[in-house]
Amino acid sequence: MVGVGIDGASGSWVRITYDSISLCLTISEKLEDLLIEGAVHFVDMPKDLATIDAPDRSCDAWMRSQLKQRKSSIFTPPIQDVLMEASYAEANAKSRELVGKGISKQAWNLVPRIREFQTITDADVYESHPEVCFAVMTGNEAAFSKKTEAGELERIELLRRYSNSSPWKWKMSNVQVDDIIDACILAVAAYEAGTTGMVTHPDQTEGAPFVAVPKTKER
Repeated sequence: MVGVGIDGASGSWVRITYDSISLCLTISEKLEDLLIEGAVHFVDMPKDLATIDAPDRSCDAWMRSQLKQRKSSIFTPPIQDVLMEASYAEANAKSRELVGKGISKQAWNLVPRIREFQTITDADVYESHPEVCFAVMTGNEAAFSKKTEAGELERIELLRRYSNSSPWKWKMSNVQVDDIIDACILAVAAYEAGTTGMVTHPDQTEGAPFVAVPKTKER
């Protein structure tokens, strides 16, 4: 069993694989090149979006409910109906016209990645979120921002329960340490989901956008 965690970085995708022993790093410009047959993949990127008829993603509300201090890490992606607009200004204006609310610049900057993710049709590739996975696996959300030294150490402490590998020590100009750590958390979560069980919020059979996380362990 292999768990795969994937996060977006500047101009590339960051992949971590986890096989119960090692956390291994790979960088690629194409998401499809990072997929592994038979693995469970958790990707930190929205995939199925809201629409005019259903303008809110219940999975976003659920993720925010799992986080108090870190809920700002859950941003609202654009609705599907504006995803192919040529510019932020056009997409923002159309979104306001269609659903009465605009989109953030942060959300629009991820649109090329969302478009790419939507071309992936493999059944074992899921949208997930590292902050939510951290909360599920530890029973508590992270106390510190991942951008701080305390936040890095807090997340590394979780990863040390699974592996002695330290892929975040690689120095790369286009990849941040927190990108790698996020991918590591997702890889471990994907491995847990593949070996001990996975849940989605909402249930993926409902036909609505959903996110996947490992089952909560008994504490």
